[in-house]
Amino acid sequence: MNSSKENPENKFENFPAIGGLMVSKLVVEEQMEPRFMYREKSTRPEDSGWRIFTGFETEEYNDDPDNTGIYNPSTILNIDPSIADILLKGVGSVYEKNEDGSAWDKVYDFEMEDDYMVTNQLTDNWQIDINNLFERRVEESRALLYTTGDKSVRMTIWNEEGKSKTTLSAEQQQNIEGRDQTDAETLEIFDFSDTEVDRLGYLIREEDGDKSYEVIYGFSIIDNQVLEAVFYFDNEEDLDWAIETWKSIRLVG
Repeated sequence: MNSSKENPENKFENFPAIGGLMVSKLVVEEQMEPRFMYREKSTRPEDSGWRIFTGFETEEYNDDPDNTGIYNPSTILNIDPSIADILLKGVGSVYEKNEDGSAWDKVYDFEMEDDYMVTNQLTDNWQIDINNLFERRVEESRALLYTTGDKSVRMTIWNEEGKSKTTLSAEQQQNIEGRDQTDAETLEIFDFSDTEVDRLGYLIREEDGDKSYEVIYGFSIIDNQVLEAVFYFDNEEDLDWAIETWKSIRLVG
C-alpha cells in the first residue's frame, strides 16, 4: 500500500508549492490510504485548503484537533501517490473512493461552509454574481481576478468617452470576426446582449505546456465603456459556469 517504501526515489520533492494539507493522523501515523478529501477556501497563504481523511474517522475523532496535522504534500503523496492530480484541482473540489486502490470519484453533493453565491460590486457601474469559494484579488496590472485555482475570471475596464454602445459593439464585433486564427482558432462566437448591456465574445482553446484549457473572452458593453472578462477553465463541463457568470455581470441597480 505504501509505494514510498517500495520505491524510495518516489519523494515528490518537486511537487508544486500549493501549501499545507490538513490530514487525519490515521493517514500519517497508521499509514492508511485516504478515501475522502475536499478543498475548502483557504484563510492563510500557507494553507492549501485541502482536508484529507480515511473515511474511518468518527465524529469524536475529528472533533479532537490533536487527531489532525498540517503536512507537506510530499509527505502524503508518498503514502498515496494517487492523489497527485487531485491536489491540483481547485477550491470546491471533493473526491472519494470506495476502497483502497480503487479510482477516485468526484463528489457533487458535499456541502462546504463557504459554498454559496454572493453579489460583488465591481465598480460604481458594475456588479457580478459569483460563488463565495472564489478568491478575489487585484493584480499588479490593476485587473481584478477571481479564482478557485482551476477556474478563473480576470476583468478589466476600458473607458471610451464619446462612443455609444452601438459604436463600441460594432467595433468589438468586427474585432471578433476578424481576429487572427494563427495561435488559437475561434471555436464559438457568443452574443448574450439584452436591453441594457451588449455582451459579445468568443471561445478559444489555449495550451500551456502539457495543459490545455478553454478561454472565453467576454465583452460587456455600455455607452462609453467596455468591461472585458476573460474566463479560464480546464474542464469542458465548466463552460456553463463561465457563460452564466458572464451573464451575471450587469449594471448596478
